[in-house]
Amino acid sequence: MESINKVESNLIRSIHPFIEKELRPFLKIPSYTRNKQGIKEAKEFIISYINDFADEISEYQGITNPLILANVEGKAKDKLLIYMMYDTQPINNEIEWISNPFGAEIHTLESPLDMLGECIIARGAYNSKTPLISFLNVVREFKRSNELPISLLLLFDGEEEIGSPTLFKFIEEKKELFKDSTDAYYPSTKQDLTGKSIIKLGYKGILSLTITVSTKNKEPHSAYSAMIPNPATDLISLLGSIYSNGEFQIETLKKPYEMTKEEILVLNELIKKLDLQNIKKKVGIQQTRENDPKSDFINYLFNPTFNISTLKSGFLEEGSKNYVPNKAICNLDIRFAHTASANKVFEEIKEKIDEFTKSSNSNIELVKHIGYESSRVSKDSILVESLIKSANKLEVETEIWPISAAAAPLSKIQEGLGLNFITGGLGIGGSAHSANEFIQCSSIINSRLSYFYFLQNYSQLNKERAKD
Repeated sequence: MESINKVESNLIRSIHPFIEKELRPFLKIPSYTRNKQGIKEAKEFIISYINDFADEISEYQGITNPLILANVEGKAKDKLLIYMMYDTQPINNEIEWISNPFGAEIHTLESPLDMLGECIIARGAYNSKTPLISFLNVVREFKRSNELPISLLLLFDGEEEIGSPTLFKFIEEKKELFKDSTDAYYPSTKQDLTGKSIIKLGYKGILSLTITVSTKNKEPHSAYSAMIPNPATDLISLLGSIYSNGEFQIETLKKPYEMTKEEILVLNELIKKLDLQNIKKKVGIQQTRENDPKSDFINYLFNPTFNISTLKSGFLEEGSKNYVPNKAICNLDIRFAHTASANKVFEEIKEKIDEFTKSSNSNIELVKHIGYESSRVSKDSILVESLIKSANKLEVETEIWPISAAAAPLSKIQEGLGLNFITGGLGIGGSAHSANEFIQCSSIINSRLSYFYFLQNYSQLNKERAKD
């Protein structure tokens, strides 16, 4: 007990050195997925960090970036699989940031987020480099005192932001490496602006695509538009054949999602105390589709989404130009709670495109980027119980959501390895994939302590499960 108390006191006492000497230097590395140099630096930072306590470290060359796997021996031989990602989204428009996106500077955000006080501003601060290095710091403190309660298998993904292609292949081909794993955990910072700990019992599936429509023509005057194909109008018509009037036109996602009994129970409890305004405030939402907050929230969680992130064609400068473009490009992502195969959704979209091609003289190219299914974990799992106990220890209330509207590759780990999987932990951050991504400085101590308590709680509950 004395050694455990020492680990806890070290975590509390070392918070400022941790932020300045470990967290901020890590956040300054520009490890967005396609930046080879930044990825290399982040990978080397992680390997150097865990070399102090890991018993075995292996690196596997990925399709784009390396995958890192490390064994860390604890008191219990059972292994908890820890999934982490070290790549981030790129920067879309740096001018929208209040400071260098990879400067890891400390600022107070504009209202209404000024209530959080000092925050570190950096790409990856919230998603997910702060939880990664915070969790590793806790493991290191445990190992220094020989008090790590359970063995760990650390898995670092460098391609999460492009769909984790190497991870999926690796799980399929190297399944024997995970045979001693009991469950899987993704350390994260999941407190809302009021301080509540949010546990989400699953994630949506996702399919990410690029559709390019083009012709061999130059770009002639628009007077010729009656005799030649227009890729821009063809693309608009094609998209309408897949999704129109707020509804999918493909069979798999056309039917409304049917909630399970457990999801209905969890949702009904959640709605009683949910403050949707806080959720909207955190991400800067000013307008929603409906005026009823409950309908907005249910749509947010369960409705399939058809999101066009890029739609580009024709003359893009100021003013106008009367001509027929020869190319139109669309990037889109589809998220779904349905128990549907991402491949099935893709094939149905491909069928729509093939059918459309019969009546169009444009060339149409379809490229699939990300594709994986939705995932779920029971609220009665020991992973969920461990997170709740950890939050309670720090006097933080827990709120359980039936699913997250975001997507994560948990389904591949569940399906490929047969493991329950949860993401969770304390800490307040936000603006993932957006400008001014942040982590609240004062909440980082609770991030580390929540991982400290989680590992102890999970180890104890896992022992009890083994006896039953």
